[in-house]
Amino acid sequence: MRPSSFRVQIVFWSVIVSGAVLLSFGLVAWWSLNHDRLDKLDESLTAFGFRQATRISRNADVERLELSLIEQLGEERAQTRFLALLRTDQELFRSSNAPEGVNFADYPGGEEVMDPQPYVPKPPPKPGSLKAELPPGKIREVKHPRYYTVQHEGKHYRIGIFPNREVTFIVGADLVELKGEIDDLKRAFMLALPGALLLVGLGAWLLSRRALHPIHSLERDMTRISARDLDNRLEVKNVNTEFGAIIGQYNAMLERLERSFKQATRFSADVSHELKTPLAIMRGNLERALADTEDPDKQSVFSDLLEQTDRQKAILENLLLLSRADSGHLTVSKESLDLSKLLHTWLEDASFLAEGRNITIESKIDSAIHLKGDPNLLQQVAHNLFSNAVRHNQDAGVISCSLSSTPAIITWTVANTGPLLTNGDLSSIFDRFKRGESTQGNGSGLGLSLIKEIINAHDGTISAEVFEERNVFTVKLSNISPL
Repeated sequence: MRPSSFRVQIVFWSVIVSGAVLLSFGLVAWWSLNHDRLDKLDESLTAFGFRQATRISRNADVERLELSLIEQLGEERAQTRFLALLRTDQELFRSSNAPEGVNFADYPGGEEVMDPQPYVPKPPPKPGSLKAELPPGKIREVKHPRYYTVQHEGKHYRIGIFPNREVTFIVGADLVELKGEIDDLKRAFMLALPGALLLVGLGAWLLSRRALHPIHSLERDMTRISARDLDNRLEVKNVNTEFGAIIGQYNAMLERLERSFKQATRFSADVSHELKTPLAIMRGNLERALADTEDPDKQSVFSDLLEQTDRQKAILENLLLLSRADSGHLTVSKESLDLSKLLHTWLEDASFLAEGRNITIESKIDSAIHLKGDPNLLQQVAHNLFSNAVRHNQDAGVISCSLSSTPAIITWTVANTGPLLTNGDLSSIFDRFKRGESTQGNGSGLGLSLIKEIINAHDGTISAEVFEERNVFTVKLSNISPL
């Protein structure tokens, strides 16, 4: 899987961390708000419970308890409040809106307060009576209730237990209003969360773009530096930043590479020059020895040595041209050329190479195609392409050459029916001293590298591919109008 960019990772982790922080904040806020609302409700119920407890007398009318809710809270709010009275396990009173099925006796009360007045039990009330038998005096000492949150039939209730030695006073409220407020806030938070994370992601994207701008500038500057301009250096705008340290190290690396590259280029050029003279002397001696002998065996040996000497000379000339190209000193004389006529001439020379192997040369050359270039270097390109097409071909094979143009581009192709290049060959075919897996013959592996350098010097491109069972080399050059 392709790794995501550093900028995308910054946005991703910013959103993840921000989301975690916002969710944590939301949970803490929800917990705090819920407890705060419950505490306030408990305070309200406690005050309400104390007021009700002080009104309860020995023979209180239970209907007054129901009416007192409406009188103190109003009819609308009284619908969410309820009261109940217990004596031991006997329920003396329960509001009509109190939850049915909830046994208040199951919930223990808070701190128990002793009633200082003696209590004399009375007979239970008659059936249907609205009077409830209560302890003597008023329940004025009730305090420190204990509160519970009870869930019953899908609803939540808050109940407070006010204990007394003989009577337990229960006050409660339906939590539908409180839960509605909490749910509304939770819903609003969940709706706002995606928008907040989107803003965080957008902000992180913009800030990372600004923060990574020096890296993008550094990348653009690096791509402009090649082997021919290793003397270029990146500008250090602020040495006190992390990027300044990186650029400084990169410039130091360029300096070391430039020094090593110059030494290697100078060595290659010096070797090529120094070996030219011994090879010339060797060739002269071999030619003289070949002319002086009449022994067929010696003539064969001298001829082979001359051929190898010529091959070594060609390699040295190629190395010299490549070293000049590497150092940026490859001289290209841009003359106006009729490439169509030149290509016909070069094809005639190539036909002599192909005759010995019965190779057919096919051509399709448009007329009057002009360009500005060096005729000697372009002739070397043609010689290398055609000699490779002959050398790496099968007997009775085919070589095809085409030349066409558009108003801006000249396209020149050379193809052969030799052993097809593999993917490994195509990926490194223009590397120096690289010979393909399917190649034949004794080439040096420098010809295609030299062709690439010459075409680059003419501001063109060259590529290789396998198309319709043929190895195809395509050269693209700039077109000019004929003079």
